[in-house]
Amino acid sequence: MSVQEERSFEGILKRLLEEARGQFPELDTREGSLIYSALAPAAVELERLYVALQVSLEMSYADTASREYLIRRAMERGIRPLEASSAVIEAAMEPEDVPLGLGTRFRAGTVIYAVSGWSGDDSPLLTAESAGAIGNQSGGRLTPVDLVEGLRSASIRALAVPGRDVEETEAFRRRYLESRRAESFGGNIAAYREKVLAVAGVGGVQVTPTPEGPGTVGIRILGADFSPPSATLIAAVQEILDPPESSGAGSGWAPIGHRVTVNGALAVSVFVSADLTLESGADMAAVRGAALAVIEAYFLELREAWDQGERMVVRVSQVDTRLLDVRGVLDVADTTLNGQRGNLLLQEAEVPELSGLVLWSE
Repeated sequence: MSVQEERSFEGILKRLLEEARGQFPELDTREGSLIYSALAPAAVELERLYVALQVSLEMSYADTASREYLIRRAMERGIRPLEASSAVIEAAMEPEDVPLGLGTRFRAGTVIYAVSGWSGDDSPLLTAESAGAIGNQSGGRLTPVDLVEGLRSASIRALAVPGRDVEETEAFRRRYLESRRAESFGGNIAAYREKVLAVAGVGGVQVTPTPEGPGTVGIRILGADFSPPSATLIAAVQEILDPPESSGAGSGWAPIGHRVTVNGALAVSVFVSADLTLESGADMAAVRGAALAVIEAYFLELREAWDQGERMVVRVSQVDTRLLDVRGVLDVADTTLNGQRGNLLLQEAEVPELSGLVLWSE
């Protein structure tokens, strides 16, 4: 009998009845008897107790704990889930010299943004009032909520700092387990990763020790949307770690003597083409739209794994597999990446971005 069967109602009741017969052989223990009726409720409660003990055991280990108990476990090491952060957009005003005050509010879709500062070229930076990825807009019209004298038009020029949602349970679990494998202290690689990933707007980080000799540290980051970061986000992380005006002096988080250089991951445009065999009656426009979505999803998966330390490979086999999952596609042939057959091997600092998709069909 397996452990699960032993802890079931039937298994528990069987053992209780066997014990009763062993002590008092003359007793009637058949179903419906007095002894059976007395022991059955106890077996139900013992089964529930075993279930509760199993749940308690699972909640005590980080790899099986629910979010509530995982957070409590991680707090023993001072680690908490990353909170949602607000997106920051760079705006374009017409005319450019229209007077704006801090806190001036604009709307884009359902999101309200407020002026929170200015970029290096004096473009206004607006922070979303709603935290999370909902504010990650890289284009579109801005409608003033507050009166702005002389304003003719306003639009989003770029996403400066991506917003992020509350850290998901599985991502938090991976981060906690990683903290157990690599102890964070004194400016080592684990400490830099932990500090940079906690910065609002950062979704991935690579740390390169001594890229330019002793005392130098190279940091490359991805935005929270797993796209190459803006100059604004790079500058913000640089200021936190090692301000340029006092590099190596310990003015930021980096220890004294560490000269830190922050850069962004580099986007590599990937043009995909493939020859498809479609089912009879399949709509090519619908197939193309679905194919674009699945290839974008594949590239996003690659970018999400960028900071794991291995050189990224865009695989033809994966592209073919994703295309075959599209409704209406029977077969895929002659797939190329940037005009070449075979996998595309990227450098450590590079991430793929889909620049185009051409599909042929018989």
